Amino acid sequence: MKRPTMMMVAAVATLGTAAAARAQAPETAPAPAPVPPTIPNNSDPVSPEEPVVPGTVPSMATPEALPPPAPMPVTPAPVATPYEVEGVPRGYPVWISKMGSAVMLGGGFEDFTQSAPKSQTNGGGSWDLRLAAGTRQFVGLEAAYVGAARSVNALGFNTNTTLVSNGVEGLFRLNVPVAAGPLLLEPFGFVGLGWQHYYLSKSVTTADVTRSDDVMSMPYGAGFMMAYGMFMLDARVQWRETYYNDMFRAEGSKLNTWGAGGNIGVEF
Repeated sequence: MKRPTMMMVAAVATLGTAAAARAQAPETAPAPAPVPPTIPNNSDPVSPEEPVVPGTVPSMATPEALPPPAPMPVTPAPVATPYEVEGVPRGYPVWISKMGSAVMLGGGFEDFTQSAPKSQTNGGGSWDLRLAAGTRQFVGLEAAYVGAARSVNALGFNTNTTLVSNGVEGLFRLNVPVAAGPLLLEPFGFVGLGWQHYYLSKSVTTADVTRSDDVMSMPYGAGFMMAYGMFMLDARVQWRETYYNDMFRAEGSKLNTWGAGGNIGVEF
């Protein structure tokens, strides 16, 4: 009876000692084992869409694993052309892009070609005012007022008599426009129809000449025009065939003329 009692007392004392020691010692949780990082192998292509395993470092995507880039849109290269003007893309030929119109004022020299009027008059000055359309196209038109004056030096005429002509004409032009930067060079030819009124400034005393006459004319010739910006000028030589002549009644008395002159103006 005495022995079992002593054993129980010893067990209770042992348990109490263990409980007291546990109460005095701080409770610490065991540290987790470190997870070794996974070093990526860059030699193996990995898709960016591959899921990443928790606790690992994802490997870098290689160019071979990336999807090909979308093709860039191809823009056609602009066609290089000579030059530009206001309202026209740079380099676009002016003679294609615009019709071209001009107002011109000029003058020159004129003389008769047939014997009767040529023998009784001198060569004289001429003048004109012209409106042109299509100066930068292959085909153009002109409308003009034309005039001329020359002295008379024959018997039957009063002293200081002058033969004056005034008229209008329309011309059909064939142009060859050549653009070089802001410069335009243009050879041209023309033909047309017109009407002219001739009159003597003083009365005559001979029956072989009437004081005035109206004739139909057909002007034709060729010229050369040069334009720089709005400024332009031309030079031309022309002939006029006339019809329904009554001023000089002798044979070879048609009022046909030849002339040379130039014009200066503005183009728009």
